[in-house]
Amino acid sequence: MSNDLLDLTLKRRSTRIFLTDEIEDNTINEILKIALTAPSSWGEHPVHFVVVKDKEMIREIAHCKAMGANPLIQSNVCIVVMVDTSNCELWIEDASVASTYILLAAEQFNIGACWIHIRNRAGQVKSADEEIRELLNVPDNFRVLNCIALGQKGEFKKEYSEDKLHIENIHHDFFLGVV
Repeated sequence: MSNDLLDLTLKRRSTRIFLTDEIEDNTINEILKIALTAPSSWGEHPVHFVVVKDKEMIREIAHCKAMGANPLIQSNVCIVVMVDTSNCELWIEDASVASTYILLAAEQFNIGACWIHIRNRAGQVKSADEEIRELLNVPDNFRVLNCIALGQKGEFKKEYSEDKLHIENIHHDFFLGVV
């Protein structure tokens, strides 16, 4: 049986090294359209995206995180994923699903992508979330979950293989795990 989505997920790996080639605006827009189809709690669609292509601004965003944002500096595009938390109890889940859609969509277009954690991460002075929101003029009722670095792949990693999947992690009817 053909399973295109499984094939896509087996290929998708985090890219941390990017080429300098630009990503076409149409491709970015298609990736974001896919992200907008992600389900959200109560169908409220509280997830927002700030697309940053300016290299200096991307460096400033990366600097808002005390450590671990190096892939952003090399990327061509930074997508800041945030949620209006005014009426959204499940904001982390909603932003996570939308972010996952971005990662898969990027792979579909053969674009490298890397999730950069922001929530609960230290910034230079405040939290990384607060510093990014200040930098981008985002209202206080929003929270940044992550940034996604996008770029043409500058590294190629071996695909996952189906025989390496942890099938033992699937349980039916009740948990049969090791105690």
